[in-house]
Amino acid sequence: MPYFLLLSVLISVAFLSYYYVIPMYYSYLKERQDVKLLKDKIRVDYEKIRIFKIIKTFNSGLPVPEEKKVSSLIFNLGEKYKINPALILAVIRVESSFNNFSYSNMGAVGLMQIKPITGLYIIKKYRIKSKKFNYNTRYIEYLPINYLYNPSLNIKIGARYLLSLLYEFKNLKLALFAYNVGPTLAYMSLKQGGSNGGGDRLNLDISESTNRLFSDFYYGYYKRVKKYFAIYNNEIFK
Repeated sequence: MPYFLLLSVLISVAFLSYYYVIPMYYSYLKERQDVKLLKDKIRVDYEKIRIFKIIKTFNSGLPVPEEKKVSSLIFNLGEKYKINPALILAVIRVESSFNNFSYSNMGAVGLMQIKPITGLYIIKKYRIKSKKFNYNTRYIEYLPINYLYNPSLNIKIGARYLLSLLYEFKNLKLALFAYNVGPTLAYMSLKQGGSNGGGDRLNLDISESTNRLFSDFYYGYYKRVKKYFAIYNNEIFK
């Protein structure tokens, strides 16, 4: 008799577990997951709004819907490339003061001050897609300037270019220096500043080279980007 009683108890427990306990547990897990997803969405929306508010403090020359689109793009590119969006914003602030129609005397264009030849190079190398861009890149030598006035395409190119420099130089200070003056001039300056008579750039003492190099004019560029990065990082993620 006790055997059958024990068996019936076990069957009852199994029944309750299968039909009640396990579903309740999975429901609990789903609720936790839903809460996490909701919190993540609220966080993302908040950070995009903070980016938008930063952009709105400047005269970008863009309509508000386009500024909102740019804000989302900067956040999304930051997520995609593992670059803090505050860094992208800081580069834009120093390069163009968020003026979409900025044009430098060196021929750099738009928010992230992209040169037409650099723009085409980045598009071809990293296969950047844009509905606004319909040229066959095999038959042109540089990106038409009007495309660089498209804020989304300009930022896509600039963010990917910045990422490539971070990978290449493995040093934020050097990457920003190269973004400002171009990688070729950056390497030439490094050779002159960090070698005795011009050795292989792969053998440079990076810390020594940057200390010598950035005692000059271009250190100001790095300092300004760093300053705005700290400000925007605090504003976005506070």
